[in-house]
Formats: sequence, structure tokens, C-alpha cells
Amino acid sequence: MGLLNEIAEKLLKNFLSLKEDDWIEWIAQPNDWRDDCDKFNGCYFIVKQMLEYPQHPRCQCRLEKITKPIPYITANATCDIRKFTGYIFDEEKSKGKKELFESWGYTIEDSKYLQQLYISQAIQKYCNGDYIFKGAGKEYGRIEIVIDLPIKSGQVLKIKTGWSLYPQGEIRNSTPFSGFGK
Repeated sequence: MGLLNEIAEKLLKNFLSLKEDDWIEWIAQPNDWRDDCDKFNGCYFIVKQMLEYPQHPRCQCRLEKITKPIPYITANATCDIRKFTGYIFDEEKSKGKKELFESWGYTIEDSKYLQQLYISQAIQKYCNGDYIFKGAGKEYGRIEIVIDLPIKSGQVLKIKTGWSLYPQGEIRNSTPFSGFGK
């Protein structure tokens, strides 16, 4: 058996011992292939919502089992206020989202509240594995998190939001509204 086959067998054996609720850190092996593996290096995934493993025929990435991320300790979420002030509530850029948010009772003055709501829910849901892996962006992984948004009628809407996944449990909001969730 060749060295490459031995490495692949060892990696797969480690992968097969994982349970769907286990958390892993993706460890990419340096290479010149410029594949998506590099974008996930150091990122945390719950096994049931992680990317395909192995990623490609010559993939030598490792999955290191880790303890579940803890909000604000071993994981963090950020959401730039401009996602609301400069996008959602911007007449030219919002593509109808401004009117939608206003119909729910929100204005640009609520941007800070929305930012904090997104951050608090996203970090909790991410750390609970309540997200959907959506693939690779240009330089990072992408996940979707459904935010529970209270509206003026007293109802709560479930809205899809997009997040960029970075090493050591960091997620950043990239899309504040991409549709309705279930």
C-alpha cells in the first residue's frame, strides 16, 4: 500500500468515528492546488452540517474533533451596522427590502437593534449547529442562519440570513435578508 493510500485510510477512519452532533475543526494541508479546502482551514463545523469530506481525490485535510463552540468565548458573530443603514434602508441598494422592513415596523433608526438581534441569534444558532452549509465564497465558507424577527403585528417572521465562516468560530453577516425560512 502506498503512502498516499495509508494517509487516506487513516483520515477516513478518523472521519467515520465522528457522530453527527460532534464538532470538528477543518485542518487544510498546504498545497498548490488552490482548492476550496484552504477556505475552510481552521473553521468549525458540526458534522451534520459540514462540507463534503474528503473534498477531492487528493484531499489530505484533517478533521480535529473539538468541543462545542461557546458563544462569545470560543465563537463570535459580527454584523456591520451598514448592512442595515447602507443596504436594507438605502433607497437605491435595497431592491425592495426597505419597504419590506418598514412594513414590518422597522426604520433606519432601528438599525442598531437589528444588528444586535442578528448577532445574538446568529451566534447562539451557530453554536447549536442550527445552520445550513451553503458552500464556498471567494475566500471563505458560507452558511445560512434563520433569524426569528419580531414584527409590529406581534408575529415572528423567520428570515434567511447569509453568514461568512472564518477560522476559530468567527461568523460575519454577509446578507441580512435572502428570503423566508421555515
